Amino acid sequence: MSEVTLETIYKEVRDLKMLIDSLAETIEIISNPKELKGIRRGLSDLKRGRTRSWSEFEQELRKEGKL
Repeated sequence: MSEVTLETIYKEVRDLKMLIDSLAETIEIISNPKELKGIRRGLSDLKRGRTRSWSEFEQELRKEGKL
């Protein structure tokens, strides 16, 4: 059995806090109908192959003066 140290406890608590924060953010997103609709639309686009490369996206932003 490994020794329990203050450093080990700190790391475990830090990791648990990160997990709880992540779960809270996930709950917030899926509780928002508008956010969830956007996620579903994006997943549908992926399934149907309606995607573009990062460089294409970047070019579009440059063309529109947004980058």
